[in-house]
Amino acid sequence: MTRRGSSLHAADPAMVGLMALAALNYTSSIGCRITVALAGLHAGLSPALIGPMVAGFALIPMFFGVRAGRLVDRIGPQRPMVAGTALIVLGAAACALAPHPIVLMASAVVIGVGNMGFHLSMQQAAGEIGGGARRTGNFNLLTMSFSISGILGPPLAGFIIDHFGHRAAFAAMALIAFGIMIGCRMFPFARHLPRAALSAPQAAVQQAASDASAQPSPAGRAPAGASAMGSSPTPMATQSAWASGMELLGEKPLRRFLIASLTISAGWDAFQFLIPLHAHAIGLSASAVGLSIASFSAGSLTVRLFMSFLLARLSTAQWVMVAMGTCAAAYALLPFSGALPVLMAIAFVLGTGPGIGQPLLMAAMHGAAPAGRGGETAGLRMTLQSTQQIVLPVLLGLLGSVLGVSPLFWLYSVLVAAVMLSMRGKLGA
Repeated sequence: MTRRGSSLHAADPAMVGLMALAALNYTSSIGCRITVALAGLHAGLSPALIGPMVAGFALIPMFFGVRAGRLVDRIGPQRPMVAGTALIVLGAAACALAPHPIVLMASAVVIGVGNMGFHLSMQQAAGEIGGGARRTGNFNLLTMSFSISGILGPPLAGFIIDHFGHRAAFAAMALIAFGIMIGCRMFPFARHLPRAALSAPQAAVQQAASDASAQPSPAGRAPAGASAMGSSPTPMATQSAWASGMELLGEKPLRRFLIASLTISAGWDAFQFLIPLHAHAIGLSASAVGLSIASFSAGSLTVRLFMSFLLARLSTAQWVMVAMGTCAAAYALLPFSGALPVLMAIAFVLGTGPGIGQPLLMAAMHGAAPAGRGGETAGLRMTLQSTQQIVLPVLLGLLGSVLGVSPLFWLYSVLVAAVMLSMRGKLGA
């Protein structure tokens, strides 16, 4: 098998541009998330109120992820990306002007909605640019941008807060998001996406004109099966989001990829929640927590730089098994990390699991989705992942108050190992 270079070397130029937009978007979003929590603490809110405030980022995506994905499938990615970044600008600017707790809570929801629109559109575009042959590389680039923002966003927000205050941090995040919005408006989507992925109204008009020139319909009547918009209705268009989501879950390969993706992503969600508790228990500072989270992101980025090299050695299904095994092993070791260098080393290794697993699974889910429903599939994943991001901290907090922190690491390790064994030999089927 021919050895290929890194994903960056083989990337479609359009994906490099989208990767830059994604990295800036998540730098802004992560910065807003951290600044909202720190501004709430600065305002005197208790951790019991900070939790629901931060959960606000995932509230709307939990309920409307599937509907948003269907909208992206219908109108294409550009307008949702522009609208999404506009909402991030609005939420961050509102906090910069008036960082009152009520404004912080409302802005968290608004920014979460904006990030949902951008994220789903970015996934849809990554799945279409260059066709199926480039899909895995595209999603690898997309997730690399998440890792880069995970390394840059938290330190940037913290530096601005320490030197200029919370308002300045929110203003900086709003300016970054505004630049992304301009970039999304200028990006030539029509030149890089296939016709099916473009705005449905535009495609419908073109198709209607083509049909009319080939076979005119009787005066006063639309062609058989055509809607008022000039496109054929599909069963998906008449289904509720719930029924449509259940239909997607009925696709066995897609369901398996989704379960694996949620299991691996839970490793990142749990890590963000448990590491501050663990660090506090062993006497480490807040800066140590930031370094540990940056180590996780660095591990993810490092493995993604060598994705093409790795895929030449093992299949997607085999690497997903490796990713879950890495998560299970690293979580089993985390309670024994009593010093910062050890904690950072384990965090780096842990980051390689989601680092290789998530882009492969995102590409696999897009490929396994029914035709024309890639955005809806990404929306279903976002809905379930947002639910996980709301439920997981609450559940871990309750269990931690009874069991302590260390057993929670081991509990997740056992859970991942169980899922890995149950899916052994099935992901490639």
